Amino acid sequence: MVSFSPQANLLHASDLHESTNRNGNEQHDTPEQESERIITSVLRSDAVINKLVSERYREITGALDSPPVVQANGNFAEWAYFHYGRYSFSTPGWWFPVEKNENPEAAYLKFADKKGLKDVFIPWTEVAHPDFPGKKAEVGGIRPFMMKTPPCDTLETLINAHYEFITSVAAMHSGLEFLDVEAENLGKDIFRISLKVHNKGILATCAEIGERSIWTRVMRLSLLPSKGQSVISGFKVQNIKRLNGNESAEFSWLVSGKGEIEILAGALNTGMINRKIELR
Repeated sequence: MVSFSPQANLLHASDLHESTNRNGNEQHDTPEQESERIITSVLRSDAVINKLVSERYREITGALDSPPVVQANGNFAEWAYFHYGRYSFSTPGWWFPVEKNENPEAAYLKFADKKGLKDVFIPWTEVAHPDFPGKKAEVGGIRPFMMKTPPCDTLETLINAHYEFITSVAAMHSGLEFLDVEAENLGKDIFRISLKVHNKGILATCAEIGERSIWTRVMRLSLLPSKGQSVISGFKVQNIKRLNGNESAEFSWLVSGKGEIEILAGALNTGMINRKIELR
């Protein structure tokens, strides 16, 4: 999942590894702690993918600096990872430079002046405020949302760069295929079927944290014999373990009876594949 939000883990991926919790504090989870129900840090293999995608983001967008980390409990990017169990990548899409220890509003006004942006600031004006009778009250400051809105002349570049990034990440998605499919005739109409289910993508078939989420659909492998065929050895329906990029899982069955037999594999989040084999 890719979201536009101030959490910006695409720009701080090196800080969001297994030894850092959601608040940015150092934390080294043991395998026992990682198996507990409540998880507060990015799991190891997911951190590797986050770093890979982050590098791709910087390469495509040309982003050199990084906006400040914004922490917010219950934010969408972290919910998508910790609760929904999906790879989750977030970026604000655009930001203005802020020096270390510099006030963000002062930095924005300096940026706006340098870029010649007009009407970004409302002069402070005295008003009669009903909540403060008899007291001086003023309204003004930087216009709402201006600090999060990119200048118009940057929109085309931003849109093109982020379109290229999103399609690039989509191309890394997991994809299943059958490899080394064999049907060996053992005699007396007994056949041994063997194959590999292979993930040809770069991303795993689900995030590591997804194995612990009820929202992640488990991949299944189904053997569908035709009328007159029976399965002597092996399960007709069985789960497929999580597959990392370029990883395979091997399966085999003994089947009695000639004819066509079909094999299905996958899940909603990986897509389904099928293969028909003629046993003869």
